[in-house]
Amino acid sequence: MNTKNVRKILREDEIPSVELDFMNATHFEELKIVREIGELIDTFITANSNEKHSDENQDALSQKLNAWLDHTILHFERENALMQETGFPAYEIHASEHVKSLSLLRELINAWSDSQDIELVKNYIFSAWPTWFEQHVNTMDMMTAKFAVMNGYPNP
Repeated sequence: MNTKNVRKILREDEIPSVELDFMNATHFEELKIVREIGELIDTFITANSNEKHSDENQDALSQKLNAWLDHTILHFERENALMQETGFPAYEIHASEHVKSLSLLRELINAWSDSQDIELVKNYIFSAWPTWFEQHVNTMDMMTAKFAVMNGYPNP
């Protein structure tokens, strides 16, 4: 399958801004990381199709996936802390989405580490994750930020 057939890379202007600047900045950082992973996927696929596979391509993708996991953990920890601090009523629902997302990302990284199945990574990065992220920002994050600001959380 050609990478160009199944491909959605979100841009900053495709997700709504929420009412807290730190959340927007974190979302934009995440989009940048995912774009970089997309580029590494393309490099990996091109190298393999030209029979120029290298451990360097594989290692670069592995490192970027792990960096994304680290970023996502901090992203979700900060949002969870915000929700707890402000008494967000839907904390359990929002936080459980974070748990599910982290679990899927860890499973993806483990599967990649075990098999180097680029199709699995490609489908997650270009299809499953953008759909989830867009929906999550539009619902959970939007309401969390709105609630926090309405309840006096500062937006420096």
